[in-house]
Amino acid sequence: MIEPRLTLEPLCYADSMWLFELERDPEVMRYTDRGPQTLTNIVEQMPELVRGYDKEDALKLWLVCHPDLGRIGTAAFYVNPQGESEVGYKLHRQFWGQGLGKATLCALLEWVAKHRPNEPLVAEVFKENIASTKVLQRFGFVVVKEYWNHEHQLWDQHLERACLSKAPLSC
Repeated sequence: MIEPRLTLEPLCYADSMWLFELERDPEVMRYTDRGPQTLTNIVEQMPELVRGYDKEDALKLWLVCHPDLGRIGTAAFYVNPQGESEVGYKLHRQFWGQGLGKATLCALLEWVAKHRPNEPLVAEVFKENIASTKVLQRFGFVVVKEYWNHEHQLWDQHLERACLSKAPLSC
């Protein structure tokens, strides 16, 4: 099977309703550190999200676009509070189990390779999210710590990957 070439497109204010549709789904959001979002939550976050592309260490949240299916999810890069370069992604539930998580992470890591190639990467994944853990591991991420997440009352995983300049990408 030939995997689709996905693109990352910046969010704009007109994407508020689309982002709300993704992030109001409890199944999609159960694998994140936030619960389902309201339209008010999304509208309040949009100014920061839209400005993030212009600030080096700010959260960058892109729409993930498939050539035939259109928008399938989001991909994110940001410098977390510990100063680490962190990546993550979410897909609409209808696109789960189709290999699109791998294609999404590939597109995201290609952006990192161009813009932040000398920084090691991290990802945080709830242990029960086995599919995302496997996708990250396919790209060289290694689980370095498992810990009890008191806020969400479940096990969490911290994964790390060498910088892309030292361990090139293989999509």
